[in-house]
Amino acid sequence: MKKNVTHFLLFAFAFAFVGCSSDDKPDENANKIEVTLQEKYETPTFTVLDITASDAGTNAVYEWIMTKNPVDQVTDSIVGNTKDLRFTAIYAGSYEFTLNVTSGEKKGTKNTTVTVINETADYNPYITKIFDFDPAPGMFANDLFKDGNSKEDLMKTVLGRIDKTSVGYPLDLGGFGGSIIVGFDHTVVNIPGASDFRVYGGDISNPTVPKANPSAPGLIFVAYDKNKNGKPDEDEWYEIIGSQHAKSNTVKNFKVTYRKKGANEPLVTASALFLDYEHVYCENNQGESFYLARPRAKKEFYPLWKTQTEVSYEGTRLDVDFETARPGQTTLWNSTLPEWGYVNAVNPDIDIDWAVDKNGNKANLPGIDFIKVVNCVSEPMGLCQQQSSMAATFAGAGDLHLLKKYNLKKAKN
Repeated sequence: MKKNVTHFLLFAFAFAFVGCSSDDKPDENANKIEVTLQEKYETPTFTVLDITASDAGTNAVYEWIMTKNPVDQVTDSIVGNTKDLRFTAIYAGSYEFTLNVTSGEKKGTKNTTVTVINETADYNPYITKIFDFDPAPGMFANDLFKDGNSKEDLMKTVLGRIDKTSVGYPLDLGGFGGSIIVGFDHTVVNIPGASDFRVYGGDISNPTVPKANPSAPGLIFVAYDKNKNGKPDEDEWYEIIGSQHAKSNTVKNFKVTYRKKGANEPLVTASALFLDYEHVYCENNQGESFYLARPRAKKEFYPLWKTQTEVSYEGTRLDVDFETARPGQTTLWNSTLPEWGYVNAVNPDIDIDWAVDKNGNKANLPGIDFIKVVNCVSEPMGLCQQQSSMAATFAGAGDLHLLKKYNLKKAKN
């Protein structure tokens, strides 16, 4: 009996030992994150591809690494740190990525391959679309307008001046707030560390040498067609932050209101050169008011297709150091052009990574489809009365990457 009891106790002890040993053995899957990711993709060049991965929780950290780059053979470069990756390529080939996911002690990894094929269409590197043309009142606001034109008719004329070219006709945007919205026939790719597109404006040759009445700078806004509806939506715009934005004399939320003279209001003139010294009334939110004087040889300053008699514009105002070109006169002016980040800047090339949202946060756009240019200068100019140095002018834009791929010459600004 005692022998049987002893055998029973030894068996029970052995069972307990084996059971404990089994429980103490590490579970290989305990610290593993299961990552779900499509293994293969195919996409054309100049097209944004959304690569989506499974959600590993709120504390997860994601790292996308390009392990194969057929273009420059650079590998193991980090290309993203969010759950999903937006990828766009300029050149065809096979691109390979690894997604690493960590959450505390847990880790997971998954690979995917993107086969990029050449674009089926011959994209144009220049502007091909127009969505709006809204010059503020100014000396050349009606330069392209013809009697009987609707706004749609005018926009067709405007597009014809800058369509598919780098040497377009400079379009006058009028006074402060005047704008134009245009688009490409493809997505301009955002390449990290490189300029992505060039904006063409007025004649700013020898920009370091003072010149009477040079073109004024224009703010640049960009939009990526995220919902693929083919048009810029209001929630898609981001502002390009240039060299002047952080300067102390830059004014945020600057507002100008323009008021058209009524049909029965008399002209105010006492000169052979001017038809009306009080042609368009203007006031801003800095406590200043003034009139735009209309020369006899110039068209109406207030856009003739507008039905409303008063219009206001609000935004960022740049100070460009206006000075008279000659003492004692008020018709010729010199100014200091901004270094970069604007239409009519010294450097006309734009990096999409300069784009920020309305709170100043980096936009991190994969590319852009649309551009909006806005006149951002308002200065007292005597009888020149443009409230900007002959107004901001815009003559189109070019995709620098497509120009390089197609081996096309970049036109000088």
